[in-house]
Amino acid sequence: MVTKLTVSAAQRAMMIQFWQVGYAQTTVADLMTASQLSRTQFYRQYHNKRVALRQSLQCYQRTLNEKLKLLVERDQARQTPLPALITDWLLFPFQSEEWPAGCLLVNLMAEVDSQSVLAAQLQTMYADLQTQLVSLLTSQVHELAAPVGEVAASLMQVRSGIQLLAKQRVNATQLKRQAQVSVNLIMKES
Repeated sequence: MVTKLTVSAAQRAMMIQFWQVGYAQTTVADLMTASQLSRTQFYRQYHNKRVALRQSLQCYQRTLNEKLKLLVERDQARQTPLPALITDWLLFPFQSEEWPAGCLLVNLMAEVDSQSVLAAQLQTMYADLQTQLVSLLTSQVHELAAPVGEVAASLMQVRSGIQLLAKQRVNATQLKRQAQVSVNLIMKES
């Protein structure tokens, strides 16, 4: 007897499906397989692939926020210097074996129509991440030559670039080195 996934486990499975393959390449059949839902159950709960993606993105945002919070708390408890903490933050989520390479948010931003509801949801998620970064930088506001928002925007661009590189299966050590160099340059030259 096959045990059905819980609603949250099914959303997570669909999230990973979109993350690994992308929106355009994922079919409803793929989502049904990942979530262990019948066609009827899938359409009753999600109506279509776009709604499944929107709910998967909500799952991704919750998961990302939880994991980033734990990462920051861990690094702060270890008294990790802020540039190293921000480097860890920029590199997340692909540091773990449990996640596909890159960032679902970054992957999808290049794929969805800029006028769609999904694009608005992605932009909101991106802004939320940038706000979290501003919060981290606030402790060193007096050491930054540029406004915190500008520094955060530059660091978010670095994050997007690093997440795109991660999709190409670049060595984790190389990615970390690139992130460290970028963080140090931005924070010193801001």
